[in-house]
Amino acid sequence: MTVRIGVVGGGLVAQAEHLPYLSSLRDRFALVALAEPSATVREALGPRYWIPALLGDYRALLDAEAVDAVVVRSPHGTHARVVLDALAAGVHVFVEKPMCITLADADAIVAARDSAEKVVQVGTMKRFDPAVEAMIEALPDSAAELRYASVAVGDPEFEPYFESGEIVRGSDIPSGLIEATRRGEAEQVAQAVGSDAPDVVRAFSESFLGSLLHDLNVVHGMLAKLDEPLPAAVVGGDWWNEDRAVYDALRLQNGGRVDAACIQLLDTFEYRETIQFMFADEVHMLEFPSPWLKQHPTIYRRSRRNGRAADIKLVKAYDEAFSRELRHFHDCIVDGTPCRTPPEGARLDIDVLTQMFLAAR
Repeated sequence: MTVRIGVVGGGLVAQAEHLPYLSSLRDRFALVALAEPSATVREALGPRYWIPALLGDYRALLDAEAVDAVVVRSPHGTHARVVLDALAAGVHVFVEKPMCITLADADAIVAARDSAEKVVQVGTMKRFDPAVEAMIEALPDSAAELRYASVAVGDPEFEPYFESGEIVRGSDIPSGLIEATRRGEAEQVAQAVGSDAPDVVRAFSESFLGSLLHDLNVVHGMLAKLDEPLPAAVVGGDWWNEDRAVYDALRLQNGGRVDAACIQLLDTFEYRETIQFMFADEVHMLEFPSPWLKQHPTIYRRSRRNGRAADIKLVKAYDEAFSRELRHFHDCIVDGTPCRTPPEGARLDIDVLTQMFLAAR
């Protein structure tokens, strides 16, 4: 079955990942509509991806009743409203992380999903990386011997990976819409953490929910495999460097720790991202390439002692997680496959990140 799909928002991730992959998965998806407020952007992307319906507002997309599903890639503060409106219209939803900003909206999305009996999948694509799958499969069934886990990300963002002008940007979005979108995001951040100050909005919405969430979602998947009670206790959080550096800490039931740090390195071209789980008798590690690099392998390495030797298992996974998560979305809609990244998991991530942010304050 081919799923008729529309995309809400034509920004960086949509252009770099979602639109190219949806266009290539023609046996699964018919890319029939793009809702994007910039005429410059939608008129450039429409011919590029053979999208027949180009609309200025997502409500027109839903009102047309021409889609079975939508991919939501609009600004963070708009996610909850678009997801809820799409479910009310009887449409399946793939929403890029963060699913929303507040726990109240997360609960509303879960309830609306159940009422509509539609699929809601959250775009935490690392959970579909074959190397991540290999590590989760290889982990023991208990966290009893887990001593320490760490996440470290150094991110130069997107500049090294795109030619000038490759990503289409529009300066023709109405100023009133921009201001309303910013105000809505700030109001939701205030509901979540008690302040709408610009630095708080950037730190919480962009750095915690926009960046650190990806790796926390992977850690949560691994802790679930280890049968560790979730959520783990939050014991620390911090942010600094003009909201471009964030840190958090969890305490596990056995007293072990999980540390995570995500640092923007905008003046470098160095990307580093690792997740490491250290047990009493083995070490598991993931090393990720920049998400903007296609067919660059994620590397999973497991080390165990074997007598006087180190028994090393190495997996280099080239299959693209952004494509695999969209294929999974199709399977959830068509075949009833249980969703791997449902709203309940997104709520857990948002809850823990909120506690971490409040610990930092």
